[in-house]
Amino acid sequence: MATVIRHASANKPISVPCNGAVSPDNWDRVQTFSPATTQPTELLYEIGRLAKMVTYKDTFESTLSISQLEYGSNAAYLQLANLSAEPVAGIALSDFSSAKTDFYLPGKDEYGGTLEQTLWLQKMVVDSFSIELSAEERITRSFDLSGNFAKICRYGNKYVIFKSDTVPSGEAADYEIILNDPAPVVDPNNAGVYLLQVFRVTAAGVATELIEDTDFTWTNGTTTLSINTVTFGDNIRVWYTAASYGSAGDPAVLNDVDDYYLKADNVLVTIDDGSNSAVTLDKLTSLSISATLNRLDQGVIGNDEKILNEVETYEVSVSLGGFVKGSSILEALMTQAGQSWGIIDYTLFSSVDVIVKIYEESTKTTFAIGYKATDLEFSDSSETYNANEYSEETVTLVGDALIISESVLNM
Repeated sequence: MATVIRHASANKPISVPCNGAVSPDNWDRVQTFSPATTQPTELLYEIGRLAKMVTYKDTFESTLSISQLEYGSNAAYLQLANLSAEPVAGIALSDFSSAKTDFYLPGKDEYGGTLEQTLWLQKMVVDSFSIELSAEERITRSFDLSGNFAKICRYGNKYVIFKSDTVPSGEAADYEIILNDPAPVVDPNNAGVYLLQVFRVTAAGVATELIEDTDFTWTNGTTTLSINTVTFGDNIRVWYTAASYGSAGDPAVLNDVDDYYLKADNVLVTIDDGSNSAVTLDKLTSLSISATLNRLDQGVIGNDEKILNEVETYEVSVSLGGFVKGSSILEALMTQAGQSWGIIDYTLFSSVDVIVKIYEESTKTTFAIGYKATDLEFSDSSETYNANEYSEETVTLVGDALIISESVLNM
């Protein structure tokens, strides 16, 4: 029975990479999905006038925060990096730099019910993500993204459609694509506009957003998209709204194949000083890895979108928490991992790697996914001593490199 307000079960997040020839994917094991929008404004006045002249609107801002249970799949990272498969050496932070991803949140009247609307966040970029582990708890991930566009598609425009077409050999100009299953409906905010976003991704992976009447034309009577110039292997990516999903049907799919969650019991954490054998950190009670992508986030003259949003610097922070007993982490920072070193001198610390291997089971037989933070430097540490309690210690390491991989060889 339809509800007056919408339950979380009636929504399923779906992402579509913009800058890569990558298929859309459902987001699984999502615990929170929190979009937010901001319209920066300023009231403009002038000398000699009491009331405002006008309200100045700066570039619109959208953000999205997602939390997800760790389930041993790199699918979310591939979508956010606009990659169809994991690179041989794993997914690096640099893979997220130029990637832009659309997110849909179809909202139905009830679980498995009738679609009422679709929230559409366009061209979102990754600002940060983190992995959190606590003893005896489920492992969680979180992602923060930002962009400059948000739409709620409703009524006759409530179905957001994505189509992809790869250009065959022999084509060069006026390449035509028929979009009739389903056919686009007009944008009620822009007369005569049917296609809301079009990208071309070359075989070499170069992505360009195409402009109507400059790069392509649309003939509504024949539902024909004509691209002015193409080359063999180009992937044409088209977004529009329609009156139904067409023959493809509802894109929302539940995943009952992968693990539903993985616990910290399934994790093996090691620290490597580069000179001695890696040491297993088997007394940790908490561990967090956070990666921040510091972007330029700059507009250009003649464009209302902040198109200059490449990453300037990367920051990786690893926090290791546990009880005060031994100094395995600090000993590794001394480049004396496992050597029972006599004096730990904080001024002599060097860099280390921290490797987090996550397995499908607590016996650690089947590797699922791993995170490797390299060339980490000591940032800070704190110890807490309370009467009649076990003492606790937290060590924080910082760097600028992180690898995510489903291959244990990259760990």
